[in-house]
Amino acid sequence: MKKIAINLGIMALIVLTVIFGIFWFLDTYTKHDDALVKIPNLEGVRAFKALSALDDLGLQGMVSDTVYKDGAKKLAVINQNPIAGLDVKKGRKVYLVINTGDVPMVIVPDLAEKTSLQQATNILLRSHLKVGQIIKVVNSSVKTKNDEPVLAQYIAGTTEELVPGTEIERNSEVDLLVGITADYYLSDSTAVDIGIDGGDI
Repeated sequence: MKKIAINLGIMALIVLTVIFGIFWFLDTYTKHDDALVKIPNLEGVRAFKALSALDDLGLQGMVSDTVYKDGAKKLAVINQNPIAGLDVKKGRKVYLVINTGDVPMVIVPDLAEKTSLQQATNILLRSHLKVGQIIKVVNSSVKTKNDEPVLAQYIAGTTEELVPGTEIERNSEVDLLVGITADYYLSDSTAVDIGIDGGDI
């Protein structure tokens, strides 16, 4: 009986030792190098500096995509995952979306003799282009003040026609020649009658 008790005691000691060893191993393994670091806010930071900053913190910076964003600095971070402020373990991957250095090209829409000024403005905005100078001239084909048809479209700052279907940089300005009635300005004598055929444009 005494021998059985001794054997049971030895077995219990072995079991406790094994259990303690397992818990010690798990505790040591899970806590190994698990110092938390805070994800920095990298939006607006140049890609090279952002990657360097992450490396200094023991994090892995990964460029996941490059896109174009209006107003963002060239080659700057415009999105990150995980977001700034999160506490993560060292070695965590941080994915960055970078603003491309190249402004994308867009197709010039066909506005002349097909749209009003308001319609042209909306079409340009949808095409990621801007309305530049609006040149208003009296045209005998215009019947009411509200018509304001677009007669021609020019490269901004020039009188060179901007051909529909060609490509220009996104956010470029387009100057518009717009027809108005003779009484549009009433006392304003700066408007010029170009005739119904637009021959003096």
